[in-house]
Amino acid sequence: MFTLARSARAGLIFLLVIFFLLAGGQTGHRREGVEALGGGIPAQPGAADGKSLAFTGDDGQGSFSSGGEDGPRLPVSQDGEGGVEADPEEPGSEDAFLVEVSLAAQRVRVFHYGQLLREMVASTGLPDKPTPTGHFRIQNRGEWFFSKKYQQGGKYWVSFKDWGVYLFHSVPMDARQQIIPEEAAKLGRPASHGCVRLSVEDARWFYETIPTGTPVHIH
Repeated sequence: MFTLARSARAGLIFLLVIFFLLAGGQTGHRREGVEALGGGIPAQPGAADGKSLAFTGDDGQGSFSSGGEDGPRLPVSQDGEGGVEADPEEPGSEDAFLVEVSLAAQRVRVFHYGQLLREMVASTGLPDKPTPTGHFRIQNRGEWFFSKKYQQGGKYWVSFKDWGVYLFHSVPMDARQQIIPEEAAKLGRPASHGCVRLSVEDARWFYETIPTGTPVHIH
């Protein structure tokens, strides 16, 4: 009887050991599976290398940017609606200079980090040849041009639209680079074919001072 009871206990212990081994293995598999899934939450693209997308909108409308230096760059909303890219012509915080042209006042104002640096008397386009309005950026430039069509030229030209079509430049000159007096006398009122005329002194300052890429706002 004693031998039979001992054999029964040994058999029971063996069964318990097998049961716990099997249960532990299944728990381990389940744990590994959860860890592989990130705790049951689908992994974000690029999460393993710190480049997961970060929600940065202050208005709760969906403005996104990447958390990594070379991660995906999604458009940043300017109006809180998401997916609307900023106008590349509009001034940004990185712009040191800003050029403002007032058609009503016939003035050009140059700002440097928000402070008025210089104000200049100008002549913009006539009603039938208006100066374009809106946001632009400074393009190419040169020291002299002459239009055979209009028999007029100008010094210190700086383009703001269409790469040499719409310019800031001096008051008109003839082919010998002499100021045309009757045209110079119009400075301060609309007189051009769409360009923005300045005095020779102001045109030279503008040419030498305003960097390429500077935003221009004409209104």
